[in-house]
Amino acid sequence: MSAETPRATAQYDEETGGRDDPVPPMIARSLEAFRRDLPALLETHYRQWVVYHGEEQLGFGRTETELHQKCLRRGLKRDEFLVCSIEPEIPDDEISWSSGV
Repeated sequence: MSAETPRATAQYDEETGGRDDPVPPMIARSLEAFRRDLPALLETHYRQWVVYHGEEQLGFGRTETELHQKCLRRGLKRDEFLVCSIEPEIPDDEISWSSGV
């Protein structure tokens, strides 16, 4: 077992149809907080970006890059924060995939 820190962005494994890396715990907590707050965020900050560090909402921005830079300047590692676009989520069962055939 490697002591290496997991990557912030998990890679898609085409053979298994899933992720090959576990989602870091701080990212998972951040995503839960974002989903919890999303209804209110849609009313107040639609189409902006928001960043979470676990349960803590760190701020809003006009671009994803702006918030990434803000977090890195604060000394956060890439697997310690999550930047999300404030837009309605599409449920997995509403996504259709076509092979282009």
